[in-house]
Amino acid sequence: MSTPPEAVPVREAATVALVRDARVGGGLEVFLQHRVATMQFAAGMSVFPGGGVEPRDYRGTRPWRGPEPRWWAEAFTIGEERAAAAVRGVARELFEETGVLLAEPAPAPDPAATGAARPVEPPGLAERRALDAGEGDLDSLLAAHGLILSAHLLRPWDRWTTPLGPRRRYDTLFFVAAVPEGAEPDGGTSEARAVGWMRADDAATAGTLGRLGMLRPTLDVLADLATAADVAELLDTSRTIAPGGH
Repeated sequence: MSTPPEAVPVREAATVALVRDARVGGGLEVFLQHRVATMQFAAGMSVFPGGGVEPRDYRGTRPWRGPEPRWWAEAFTIGEERAAAAVRGVARELFEETGVLLAEPAPAPDPAATGAARPVEPPGLAERRALDAGEGDLDSLLAAHGLILSAHLLRPWDRWTTPLGPRRRYDTLFFVAAVPEGAEPDGGTSEARAVGWMRADDAATAGTLGRLGMLRPTLDVLADLATAADVAELLDTSRTIAPGGH
């Protein structure tokens, strides 16, 4: 017996449009993943990095740099616990899927302390793969390397809920973030057959014309990104996200 559409649970998810200034002609480039055809959701589609917000994302307590959970909760019209979990979750997914870690050295516990600080070693590939396999959580990984989450690099952008019909439904929070200086996302995820940077306007056009398969939320976000002159303008854009999203 099939599950009635209204009985399909709506899961929490978070995704991030990673952007950089276009190399030629102004505007933005956005990092897209082109998913494999075997995925249970959005198979074969072009998407932003992201995924489900997991119980381990709720367990985090480590302070971060950036707005407090209440600010994120108000931006998305959700509870503070979910907001904090989504910020951690989207940063975790970004690291797992692209290798880009939104983190920085933690402040010294005693600013008056003397002596050389211990060099910060970023997490390696083995730790990235372990996190992706469900081992540990982002807070523990950052603490082990003397890092804190750079939540100030993220911006709240939109919220979409999968309509009735699909066997998997998500209430997805959309973020945007500029790629940190010196970082370069990769295709080290089994969920994508290919990855790469595209101009936001070119990607939006390709999605509109059907040259790239996209879900409507991805296409709408790309259309918004395509209107920005550069990353600085985009990050300064004030967003009003409707309660409950689309």
